[in-house]
Amino acid sequence: MSEIGKKVRLSQLFNAESGNSVMVAMDHGVVIGPVEGIVDPVQTVKMLSAEKPDTFFMPNGIIKRVYPHFIDNRVPFIVAIDTCTFLGPEPDYFMVSDSVEHAMSLGATAVSMHVMVGSDRTSDMLKGLAKVCETCDNLGMPLLAIMYPVRFENNFDVKVVKWVARIAAELGADLVKTYYTGSTETFHEVVASCPIPVLLSGGDPTETPGEFLGVLKNTIDAGGHGCAVGRNVWQNKRPRSMLRAVQAIVHQHCSVEDALEIYQRPLD
Repeated sequence: MSEIGKKVRLSQLFNAESGNSVMVAMDHGVVIGPVEGIVDPVQTVKMLSAEKPDTFFMPNGIIKRVYPHFIDNRVPFIVAIDTCTFLGPEPDYFMVSDSVEHAMSLGATAVSMHVMVGSDRTSDMLKGLAKVCETCDNLGMPLLAIMYPVRFENNFDVKVVKWVARIAAELGADLVKTYYTGSTETFHEVVASCPIPVLLSGGDPTETPGEFLGVLKNTIDAGGHGCAVGRNVWQNKRPRSMLRAVQAIVHQHCSVEDALEIYQRPLD
C-alpha cells in the first residue's frame, strides 16, 4: 500500500501533460536569513501560488502560516525536514530537523533534505538520507534529495554532479535536485546516469532573466524534469512574470525568446 501512496503523491508533483515540475523553493530563511523576496513569506506565497506552480517547499514553521493559499489554489507542498544556518559553525552540515510523520500530519505531498557531498559531515548526512528514505518507503512518502557537491576544485564538474545525483538514487530518493553542469550535453550525462527524475537547482540570482531561462532551457533539452527555483523567481523584479516564463519552458518546451516575451507581457 505504501507504494500506491508514493505513486499518488508523486503524480501530484508533476504536470500531467509535460511530465515535468516547477517547484518554488522557499527553504532559505534559516540558511541565509529573511532575504529580499521572503521577508514576508505569506505575501510571497499568496502572490506566486495564484500562478499555480506544481509545488512549493519550505520548513514546517512557514507552512503553518501560508497553507491557506495552498488550499485556495490547490497547490501541493513539500516539507523541508532538514536545515543549516550560515550563522552557525557548520554552514555546510544539514541536520535533520523534522520528521516524515510530522510532514504527513501537516498534509505534505513529499519531504526534502540535503546532502552537501564533500563536507566534513558527508557521512552523517548520507546516513540521515538513507534513514529518511527507509521511512518514506514505509509511509508512501516521496523524497526530494537536494545533492550539492562542495569543496571540490569545480563543484559544477559533470563527473562530480552526476556522481552526487546517482548517490541520491542509490540510497532510495525519488527525485533529485542538483547543479547545472554548464551545457546541455553535460547535463544530459547527469540525467542519463540517474534513474530518478533530475531537477535543476535555481541557485544564485542571475544578472538577467534571460540568463537563467537559457540555463533552464538547456536542462529541459537535456532530459531534465524541471526545476526547483527560489531566488531567480521571488527576487526578480517581476516574480509572477518570471514564474510564468519558467513554466512556459518547463511545460511547453518553448524557446528562451518566447519565454522572455511572456516575461515582458503586462500582467492580467
